[in-house]
Amino acid sequence: MYRRALMRLSIACVAVMASFILVSLTESAQVTPLPPVYNPYPLGILPDDLESEIARVRREVNRIFREALAAARAIDPPTLTGQPPTLQGTGYQAVQMLGKILNFDENISPFRNRACGSCHMPYAGFSADRSRPSI
Repeated sequence: MYRRALMRLSIACVAVMASFILVSLTESAQVTPLPPVYNPYPLGILPDDLESEIARVRREVNRIFREALAAARAIDPPTLTGQPPTLQGTGYQAVQMLGKILNFDENISPFRNRACGSCHMPYAGFSADRSRPSI
């Protein structure tokens, strides 16, 4: 008697599990459409070729960074004089090159793919150029 009850209970459990599996398979087979990509800008503001524009800006930023790095390596080290120490000789150029290197270095961004200079370009006076969207 005990075996029969155990067998019936096992068959009932297998049937319930099979129905759960069938229901989950039919629900997962239904394709839900993906929501549209969020774009906060009105039509016409973002250029159609946004990827190529980002690539162009990154090339320009990397070129300026390489030039600044080469210029920084070429200047003589400044001399420290006085108390508190102040930079003499090439000190002003060294600080200027350091600022340029930091502004155009992509490695300081979280994903190492954007420099501050991507938005704050020299032709915009290093302010954010509002005539184009930030990338």
